[in-house]
Amino acid sequence: MEKLNAVVLSEDIDLRIYIKNHLKGDNIVISGYSDFGSAGKLKAESLFPDIVICAVRGEVSPTIFSFIQQLLISVRNCVVVLVSDHITVDLVSNAARFGVKGVIPMETGADDFEKELLNIFDLERQRRLDTNESQNIRSKVLSFFGGKGGTGKTTLAVNAATQISKLGKRTMLIDLDLQFGDVTMALDLNPRNTIVELVQDRAGITIENINSFSETHNTGLSVLGAPKNPEYAEYIKPEDVERIIDTLRPYFEYIVLDLPPVLNDQTITAIENSEEVYMVYNMDILSLKNAKACADVLRQLNQGDKLKLVINKNTKSLINAKDFEKTVEMPVYAFIGEDSKLANTCINKGIPIMIASPQSEVARDIKEFVKTVLASYTKVKTINEEAGKRIANPLKKLPTKKPEAQKPAKKKPAAKK
Repeated sequence: MEKLNAVVLSEDIDLRIYIKNHLKGDNIVISGYSDFGSAGKLKAESLFPDIVICAVRGEVSPTIFSFIQQLLISVRNCVVVLVSDHITVDLVSNAARFGVKGVIPMETGADDFEKELLNIFDLERQRRLDTNESQNIRSKVLSFFGGKGGTGKTTLAVNAATQISKLGKRTMLIDLDLQFGDVTMALDLNPRNTIVELVQDRAGITIENINSFSETHNTGLSVLGAPKNPEYAEYIKPEDVERIIDTLRPYFEYIVLDLPPVLNDQTITAIENSEEVYMVYNMDILSLKNAKACADVLRQLNQGDKLKLVINKNTKSLINAKDFEKTVEMPVYAFIGEDSKLANTCINKGIPIMIASPQSEVARDIKEFVKTVLASYTKVKTINEEAGKRIANPLKKLPTKKPEAQKPAKKKPAAKK
């Protein structure tokens, strides 16, 4: 069963934590939290949730019911469930009148709580099938992160985004390395405006503004650059990052984030709003130490299920893939080969590897990586998935078939004299 996407709305932080602690299974994943205001409406509109869980203590005010009614008008095909500690006949009646599909008592145990949500959703899904209502297509936010500089994270993010765009997917690449980002340089773009001009614009963060402040690469890739000066980074707040992502979701299939090598508030916000986070590291002891530390921190922040380990610049070393898998406690998701000369030439010219040398070994690895990423969302199996294997290590030699031993030639019988 595919995981259901849920958004939790509550004015009470303790209730948000309560709901989170009651969803420990593998069937429902919480993609966002907010309140019953404009931010909550935007969150639900951008994430296209399967379920919206509204948690309220005491009596439910008419304002909340009105909010739910307006939410169901703008967010189609979502199931709204109310969680309350004060359930009455009038509450259930009003909830049904305003479009709520189920009311769950707050004292419900964790196991029964998830079962109740799944039962409510299944009933509504069956009704949709009967009426031929279609599902919305959600965008996916893919973050590239490495807590250590020099791993080739930006190069991989730029080329992965380029490849996704070349495949006809509407893609936005955002440089969130706010002090020293160089995504635009890697694409030979010289934007007049960047993310800092966007967040300071009086009109606010709207899709029209994002489009006007971003650049379009010749592959069709949309790019929102980092500030041109490091001191401008302080103008971008975590809430700006979240609002940009939420605003973009209805308009782009894939949003690729190039994150800085530091776990600041903006980085953590970006990770919390991502579907997958690719931790990009090299085969060396410093990368191994850093990957372990970053993975531990992100697991403590309940982001561990999003992490994917990517080994970039894959070369023979005293450190191997098994060391990474054992230390970081996750399998290697992908291996990308090394070609420093090609990578440096492409960076200096501002041309992605996927365009400059699409037949190179590195480009082939990136294509396979992107194919695997997209397959998890489009349900199209890659060759490696058909074989039940992850992306192969390019350094691993395939077993060669031993030549069959030559049989000794039969001796001809001696001629009779």
